Amino acid sequence: MGAALPAALLLCVGASLPAAPPAFAHDQLISSSPAPDERLDKKPGSITLSFSSPLLALGHEIRVVDANARNWVAGPPALTRETLTQPLPELPDGGYQVSWRVVSADGHPISGGYGFHVGEPSAAAPAGLTGSPETSAAAATGAAPGDAAAVPGWLPAVGIAAAAGLGLSLTLAGLRRIKRNTQSRAE
Repeated sequence: MGAALPAALLLCVGASLPAAPPAFAHDQLISSSPAPDERLDKKPGSITLSFSSPLLALGHEIRVVDANARNWVAGPPALTRETLTQPLPELPDGGYQVSWRVVSADGHPISGGYGFHVGEPSAAAPAGLTGSPETSAAAATGAAPGDAAAVPGWLPAVGIAAAAGLGLSLTLAGLRRIKRNTQSRAE
């Protein structure tokens, strides 16, 4: 019976793993206005970023930079739950690079960027990230677009089960040693 109890408990933990909830991923940028690579005839009055969950109200920033590295923001951004809005002054025609940084609801900072264009296509565009919010977010984290996490969802559950099994085995071994020592002293 010595090894049967840890094996049975390990089997129960292993059998419950498929019912375990998936690990939560960081919040993600789900939309932006202007959109990535958008060409605008009319100058935008602000940049609006919408995220998958409400953000923490600390450490958020949006930069809107032109080809000459000038930041065109007008005042601090405004955060309303999952939407971050950055007021802009009257922008001249040209290309702009938006870069953003926020603190996710789980406390982790996330960032990304994309480009957009105002006016005629002949105006110089800034160097940097362009593309969809998903591509930019993936580039910022090093993950492929569409990947929710770089670690397979089952891997943490297996690690927890292995640690629980090891802890249980060590506890039972310690209890057996105490019992043996107690019996040997009684003799």
